[in-house]
Amino acid sequence: MNVALDRTLILLIEHKDMMFQLIDYMDQNQRKDIPAEVFYNSIRVKLKSMGSKKETDRLNDAFDLGNLIKTGIVSEFNKSRGTIALQPAVLDIFRLFDKERVRGLSSADLENIRVQLEGAYQRLESLSFADDNLDFLEQHDQLFDLLRKINSQIQSNTDHLQFEADRLSQRLDHDQAVLSLNESRQHREILAQVKKIYDREIIPTLEFLNAREYSKTKAPLTVIDDIGRLYDIRGHEDDSYYIDQYKLSILSHYKAVEKVKQALQRYLHQERRHRLTYDAIEKAYLNFQALAHSTFTESLKDKYIFKSLDSEMLYFYGLKTHSAGQEARIEWHDRNHLVYFNECLISQNARKRSDSSAQIKTFNDKQQNDRHNAIKRRIEQLVNQSDIKAPVDDLYVVIHNLLAENLKQDYQLNYLLYGVSSFKQQYGKKFKVQVSFNMPQQSIRYQNLVLEYNKREFIL
Repeated sequence: MNVALDRTLILLIEHKDMMFQLIDYMDQNQRKDIPAEVFYNSIRVKLKSMGSKKETDRLNDAFDLGNLIKTGIVSEFNKSRGTIALQPAVLDIFRLFDKERVRGLSSADLENIRVQLEGAYQRLESLSFADDNLDFLEQHDQLFDLLRKINSQIQSNTDHLQFEADRLSQRLDHDQAVLSLNESRQHREILAQVKKIYDREIIPTLEFLNAREYSKTKAPLTVIDDIGRLYDIRGHEDDSYYIDQYKLSILSHYKAVEKVKQALQRYLHQERRHRLTYDAIEKAYLNFQALAHSTFTESLKDKYIFKSLDSEMLYFYGLKTHSAGQEARIEWHDRNHLVYFNECLISQNARKRSDSSAQIKTFNDKQQNDRHNAIKRRIEQLVNQSDIKAPVDDLYVVIHNLLAENLKQDYQLNYLLYGVSSFKQQYGKKFKVQVSFNMPQQSIRYQNLVLEYNKREFIL
């Protein structure tokens, strides 16, 4: 029994959990189609969950493969490969129900958009913009359909990136205390997802929306500008205005994507730290293993305390797993060995202190004066005793000359910042310091060092 398209879509929407499972399968396996067996199993599970026979028969008729092909919901059924492809427009409808399943724009998708815009510009450039030119009218309609589609795709992509950033941030912030190896692996998998989204979606989107970045190919927004200028030159000012509005609407998403980028950057640093930490652990273990092998004699042949581990087992829990099968038995308890290791270090340090020679100190022993603190006190005295009066064109230059003349060989350029700070604390309430923001900034060079700063004018 054939079921109309509208009724079939309504039933699919009512039971959208089945469609979500099919979409998740395609996304997880990075494919555009699904095996026929997966499709049949999903329908079979859905039919078994129905309560009444009447509802089961109704869904069976609507979800029949022949009916789905006739209504266009299934766009391709490849018997030789045993795969089924759903209509992309239908999949997009169900992706809109859940932002988590909205697809972002990859580098290839954005490049395809740029190619389409360049093709539209080249076709329009060769046409006569006459109202009776059918080729021009067709290209005109196709151009505005393309602009509407691009605007919608960029909007959906921005929503997708914001949702993914919030979702991953909540997971990572919640999993700050990594207690077990399994939790640590999950944490690293989420960080890998952050890096993938950052490299494959966020950066390409920002490059797409940045019209000022130099590239070998024209930026898409620049192509839209060229098309609008072409319409303006040919006397279609109204169309040129609408094209410019589409460009501004697409460009308005730049700040939102930039915020997503900044929100994920700290997790990228965290991912890099985790990767370097695990690399260091693996390297230390391999060095330890090589050192252990180098100490073996013939009497211990084939009775190694450590055996070669697979790359996935190069973590500390591998020692516990493999120690049970070795000649040298090690008793492992379910406890935090890091705590006992720290206790061992404490006891060893205590033993070293007990072995060291005793020293008797009196309460009158004074700590050695820090050289930098002594110089800072000299700077404060010089500033307090200085006779600097307003107006002064550049306070940094005056303080620099004062300190260089009096401190001589002890003077370093970084002491200038402390001298200016001391001057402000001493005379800040009596006089006014005005900052001049100029480009390029003022600079002072001293002993292969340079200080760049905004000029301070000392006025009454």
